[in-house]
Amino acid sequence: MNYTDIQYLEASSNYTIFHFQDGVKQLHSYTLKHYEKLLIAHHAFSRIHRRFLVNRAFIASHSSTEVFLTSGKQLPLSRRRRFVVKTE
Repeated sequence: MNYTDIQYLEASSNYTIFHFQDGVKQLHSYTLKHYEKLLIAHHAFSRIHRRFLVNRAFIASHSSTEVFLTSGKQLPLSRRRRFVVKTE
């Protein structure tokens, strides 16, 4: 699996949904926290919400409440994570 093709990861109970650049989705049987530990080491991913881990290469812009991806997708931005997005 090439991590540069992943746009974002979404938590779904005890599973994680991988959203790829080409629109493909994959369901994996580990929690988002598990993948966060693996992907944060690459310095390309940021946790923007309790449900979302985003590849920073795909962030087009952000507001105080949302992150806009280059694909046009809008993801929520938690109040606690705003500073993380602003500094990156």
